[in-house]
Amino acid sequence: MDNVSGTRLFYSFIATKSTEGHWYNTTLAKPEELRSLDDFLDPKWRGKIGLSDPRVAGSGLSVWSFLWENKGEEYLKKLVQQDLFVTQNLRQLAEALAKAKLAFTLGIGVAQTEPFVKAGLPVKSLPEPREGSPSSNGYGSLAILKNPPHPNATKIFVNWLLSKEGQELYSRTLLHGTRRLDVDTKWMAREGVEAAKDYLSVKANERLRNYLEDKCVDVRLKSQKFAEKVLQ
Repeated sequence: MDNVSGTRLFYSFIATKSTEGHWYNTTLAKPEELRSLDDFLDPKWRGKIGLSDPRVAGSGLSVWSFLWENKGEEYLKKLVQQDLFVTQNLRQLAEALAKAKLAFTLGIGVAQTEPFVKAGLPVKSLPEPREGSPSSNGYGSLAILKNPPHPNATKIFVNWLLSKEGQELYSRTLLHGTRRLDVDTKWMAREGVEAAKDYLSVKANERLRNYLEDKCVDVRLKSQKFAEKVLQ
């Protein structure tokens, strides 16, 4: 753990196979048309791609930074030329996808798409591209203020949250894959969530990992500055 601006940051306790995520409208696109990240550059998708704004922290930046690191800035420049629909409103992205205003979206997840899927609208999770997608810690970072007013109560809560009982409740409530090996997470696949520990080796997760301090400093922040430059 590290001390940052008066806050003591603990390790990330959640790890899912991929970030939120890639979704498509089944009336406008087919999975086989979008098997590679390079397929996103096909002119037929111009004006039909939605992106969670990578200029702010969130799932959009996670996807964008992964593309920045693995495909490079020239690729992202070409992607921007696809006349992306960029917004910070994830609900708006999901609704535009469900109404067939967009063929596919980058950076939204189950929380946004679930209402439309349950309503029977043509929205599905896109299979992972050949190049992979970033392993995510979702909302699974824990921080406490330095010198909290009730340190013992803080310790009790943190110890419970990171316990088997706490992680089972957290995982089922937020649909995020815990890193605890004694908590069953394989059932999450039915909900479109794959815990990294069930599908990735430690080596593979390290290759796809898109969080923790090194990634934030060397990848996410740099790619965010690039997004600010090319997205006007």
